[in-house]
Amino acid sequence: MKLFNVSPLVIVALCLATTLNPLAPERSLLDRISEAAKTATPMRLIALEILERVAEGRMEGASPDLEVQVGLKSGQLRGPEFKEYELRSYALRRIGELDLPEALTYLQNLKESDIGPDTSGQIRSAAQIALLQAQVNRIPDQQAKIRFLEEATSGKGAGVHWAVDELCNLGSYQSLPLIRARIHRLLSLPQDIEHETGFCEARIGVVSRDPDRVRALGAVLRVNGGGTDPQLIGWAIGQLQAMRSERADAELERYAKEIDALPDSPVKRELASRLPLRYPK
Repeated sequence: MKLFNVSPLVIVALCLATTLNPLAPERSLLDRISEAAKTATPMRLIALEILERVAEGRMEGASPDLEVQVGLKSGQLRGPEFKEYELRSYALRRIGELDLPEALTYLQNLKESDIGPDTSGQIRSAAQIALLQAQVNRIPDQQAKIRFLEEATSGKGAGVHWAVDELCNLGSYQSLPLIRARIHRLLSLPQDIEHETGFCEARIGVVSRDPDRVRALGAVLRVNGGGTDPQLIGWAIGQLQAMRSERADAELERYAKEIDALPDSPVKRELASRLPLRYPK
């Protein structure tokens, strides 16, 4: 990768949001573009070009009908909000999630000059993580993925924390000694180290419980007998949502119905607030 001197990013534990991200509609548009990039049609390269242009903040130089070719309105992705660091970073992360050789090539060739000024460091951090994600996507063997991620934890920048998180999400018990060592290096306060280590071990425990990942995550999302840790519940929801599969969506819908059947109470409202907006609350 040609992005150098990315400032180290210490990412704190996931906080479950109870309010709508103000850029959620724009993120949803980028999600639609990302799904179009996964199709086995000529449209996928057009969709990838759009994500690349948003990531680099250069949509205004595109053909006027570029958005129309993927089913959007002309100029729909050219508002000032699409120049903001958050959406440009989000576009990069979506590129990294695409299992496309063209996406990997783009991220490998991305230069600092392509990104331009980035006073927050957010876009460069997203680019580093996106490249690691794209590289992992091209590794078919689970153990080879784990070895790659373990090696990535010895680097610098935002990718280190991301690689540690991915090892936890994959349920890699064998990586626990390394994970603990990296968490100690990333964090300084004992309570933060203890929290992050415990959260990782909890995720590994969930994933290792059942070889069927959807079923394992769904076991956390049960009103009776499921998880009680809000962070673990939020993680399970996010993992299922990221799968974008019918079975994963069915688990989220089942959980939403269980919550909906509860009598009205602060507990019910708190549980419902964690659900993605597409599910009833």
